Amino acid sequence: MTADEHAMLVRAARMYYVDDASKVEIAETLGVSRFKVARLLEQARERGVVTITVHDAGTLVPELAASVATHLGLRRAVVVEAAGGEADVRTEVGLAAAHLLGETLHEGEVVGLAWGRTLTAMSAAMPPLPRVDVVQLTGAVGADLDESPVEVVRRVALRSGGSARPIFAPLVVDDPRTADALRRQPDVAAALRMFDDVTTAILAVGSWDPPVSQLLDALPPGDAAALREEGVRAEVATILIGDGGEVLATQFARRCITIRADQLRRIPRVIAVAGGLAKAKATMAVARSGLLTELVTDRSLAEAVLEMPPVTTARPEA
Repeated sequence: MTADEHAMLVRAARMYYVDDASKVEIAETLGVSRFKVARLLEQARERGVVTITVHDAGTLVPELAASVATHLGLRRAVVVEAAGGEADVRTEVGLAAAHLLGETLHEGEVVGLAWGRTLTAMSAAMPPLPRVDVVQLTGAVGADLDESPVEVVRRVALRSGGSARPIFAPLVVDDPRTADALRRQPDVAAALRMFDDVTTAILAVGSWDPPVSQLLDALPPGDAAALREEGVRAEVATILIGDGGEVLATQFARRCITIRADQLRRIPRVIAVAGGLAKAKATMAVARSGLLTELVTDRSLAEAVLEMPPVTTARPEA
């Protein structure tokens, strides 16, 4: 293609895609046929002179969501388009979870919240909610106040006007006796008593292989290595889960200030919020555990779990 031909191609593309001129108008301006204009526009895309990007982040994908819900034995799944890095995916998935809660929570509910970066994004995007009470389901880990479960609970409670019951205690302590002593503290005990009243729980999913878990990052290396040896694949609310959905590391659980697996199974509605291809195997493991009723995720994770064997035992209706 000569320089003059390339210039004509660029001019035709600019007039069509930027100036919104019709092919007839372009043909008249350039002194060529309408069919020549069509060919120029086709060449512009073939040669990369024109590229088209569809900004679909946050768009719901209902057909894919229905397939995921059936595949995982869940009552509902929400799948959104998401692009960019891990933080971008967390933002879109958290926003989708916030919208879901805004549309489906009912006045008078007790909402339990775990912790995680996706739940932090969810809490920041939360729309106004009906009046619900909010309780923290785990102790805290790390020093980042913005990502603290206390802050997540506070934000969600402010959007509803209901009460907030945080847990001002560490997530993991050195031994069961220390954990028992913390559980007896009046403020902590008051939160733990609310666990049996929770109607909707929202959890993040941590992956241990590949490692995408704030809990794993926070554990001493010896603890992390020992738990990996036990076969931990995933965690929700510090409940450690193997590939087949089995709950593992019961001795470790005694050192944690958190909701128990048996309590979580009694909650009528349990929503996992997770995005990104790296968390696909962990999400599948959690689905096999029978702890979940719903999932909010992105396309990459959704398509990945559909390539794995389906969950054969669904959580019973509450």
